[in-house]
Amino acid sequence: MSLLSLLASAREAQAMRIKEVCVRLISLSFFVWPVCTIVTETTQNYICTEEFLHVESEYAMQNPDCDQYWSAQEHSIGTFLRFTAECHSPCKELFLGRIILTECLNITLAVICSKDHLTEHRVNFYGLMVSQPLHNPVKRERIGIFLAITLLVAAIACLLVVGCANKKNNRSKLLTKIRDEVSLQ
Repeated sequence: MSLLSLLASAREAQAMRIKEVCVRLISLSFFVWPVCTIVTETTQNYICTEEFLHVESEYAMQNPDCDQYWSAQEHSIGTFLRFTAECHSPCKELFLGRIILTECLNITLAVICSKDHLTEHRVNFYGLMVSQPLHNPVKRERIGIFLAITLLVAAIACLLVVGCANKKNNRSKLLTKIRDEVSLQ
């Protein structure tokens, strides 16, 4: 065999291999669907008080068939998958689209849906601690009204007592005057 014939057969073998690889790639593309994920990310603030430490996501509530993953500082604190909730500290309770916490902290909710195509909606919640007033203003108002009415009643009672005392004093003066006049006659 000549060198030219060897080169020609090598080229033919290489062309056959390339054809085989192309045929395999084309046939594989009919069986594997390309997956494209749509990812959206938003941020929201939520108010924390000593008594109120819960976060709600309307998006998660509107998509109950989607999986929900709650995390804080890169650690999972709760999952809600197919109406089954799993909660880890600082999560106190977990519901569809809502979590109750034991402390005020920044958390992230990832809602992953795979209905027609894969989508991920992330919400970063930032906790804003708000101190509550010592007394409820409504209760303060009621206490103020109660005290005003009590002072008014006490003032009226004092006026009546003073008026009655003056009347008694005037009567006794009148009786004394009448006795004095009767005794002079």
